[in-house]
Amino acid sequence: MIGYIILGIAVGIPLFFGFIFRVNSSYLFFAVMAGELLSRYFGDDAEIVIKTFSNKEWLTHYAEVIVLLLPVILTALFLKNTIEKSKLFYMWIPLLVTGVVLAAFALPTLPSDILTQVTQTEHGEKIYASIELIIGIVVAFQLLSLWLLNKGHSGGHKKKHKKH
Repeated sequence: MIGYIILGIAVGIPLFFGFIFRVNSSYLFFAVMAGELLSRYFGDDAEIVIKTFSNKEWLTHYAEVIVLLLPVILTALFLKNTIEKSKLFYMWIPLLVTGVVLAAFALPTLPSDILTQVTQTEHGEKIYASIELIIGIVVAFQLLSLWLLNKGHSGGHKKKHKKH
């Protein structure tokens, strides 16, 4: 049961922040990617900082997860209202996909006893076993959506002049 709760929280974080703060899913996806890089390269340093300033040993086990989630939380706070209310409904699938990627990144950083509880669930085992596939597909999907759906107008286009 705890495994499903943890998995639900990991998948639900981008959904929660996306809907509550109306944040574009592309921004949250970028924040998840940035968080993963930060946790990979600075997770050990964060653990040392937590040990220095806190006497709670259990908190050090979650240092990498904290570093992973921090960019997501800050992005939600700083980039709130970047999606119109009318378009918010269409964001639930990209936000859900971003949540699956967040879960895929967060699972290996969890303490071993928690990871065991999550991977004993059917969905947790599937996500953990196919982390590379999930990340590859989602990154390709995000790149395609950026290339195809977010084309801006370049300054090279000539404006049409209306006759008076």
